[in-house]
Amino acid sequence: MVDTTEAVIDSIVTRTLHVDYIYFDLIFLTICIIVLMKKRYWIPIIWGIIGWLVYLFVDYYLWYTVMESRTYEGSIPPSIFFQWFCFSPGFAQFSYVAVMFEKRSWAQIWKWTVFFFVGWILIGLASQWIPFNDEILRVSRNMHANNQRLTFTIMTIGNVVIASILCFTKKWKWEHMFYLLIVGTLVELNLELSLSVSGIRLEQGTWSWELFIVNTLIEFNMGIVLMFLLWVLAVCGPRRFFQPTLRWRDFPHIKTDFNWIYSMCQVHGVGSSETATETHTATGLTGTEYLKSLHQDARNWHRYPEQAILQDISYFTGTYSDSHCKFIPVIKDETDK
Repeated sequence: MVDTTEAVIDSIVTRTLHVDYIYFDLIFLTICIIVLMKKRYWIPIIWGIIGWLVYLFVDYYLWYTVMESRTYEGSIPPSIFFQWFCFSPGFAQFSYVAVMFEKRSWAQIWKWTVFFFVGWILIGLASQWIPFNDEILRVSRNMHANNQRLTFTIMTIGNVVIASILCFTKKWKWEHMFYLLIVGTLVELNLELSLSVSGIRLEQGTWSWELFIVNTLIEFNMGIVLMFLLWVLAVCGPRRFFQPTLRWRDFPHIKTDFNWIYSMCQVHGVGSSETATETHTATGLTGTEYLKSLHQDARNWHRYPEQAILQDISYFTGTYSDSHCKFIPVIKDETDK
């Protein structure tokens, strides 16, 4: 005979945390926002706010209020608690994903991943090591309610199928699909790892490697492909929906910002060296000044060494000259030296 009580317990995912965990987490999120602003990651900030709203709708409104599959025990009023509970993963995860979508450079991908992982792990450890406010809060979710686990699995498979179709039709490279799935896995791995290391998951007494692995592979990957398609449509526009994105082969060569280089090179009507030279001569600008005038965001010219920008443009135009876009070649003359 199957023990239904044990089955129900195994389906309940619980977090048991101290109140001071919220304080430390808010400090981390504040630092995260400041760093994003300093690095001019405006789109990830906007994406993080959108993530907060999405989590509020799904986690607080649907699961907690309507479906009642989410339960909460604690002294903080639910309306206030869930503002933080949804803002923390909503902003942190969505902003991180947006940074990964932008793929400015290999260095940025590594730095933000390390920052993301170390930051959240230290929050949990600080809450355990520093006895600031150890009042217990407990929040749980029944994964069997309304077949949530099955629904998540089907959605994950659906995302993989969509990505596979795009790859088979040569709209995407296979590495793009694997990259997205890796990003989605890293997002949830960070959450599960930080909760496990800090003991927040362990205190419920039903933690297992199976639960850890399943949540890591499914929870965020159930929407990562659709999220990327929406991001490309919103940020890059329909014209660049299937245009080049940073590939693994580009990492050793791109030293600045791939997307900025792309947008600067993608100027319609300038597709040959003759046309570019004529336009350059007509303006009376030097080669570098002419390139600067082609892109509104000239601030990046002060963020990166000029020689690195020119080298990236040269690499980009040489590598992606066979795409559907027209590119401006690097213009060199004596005044650029």
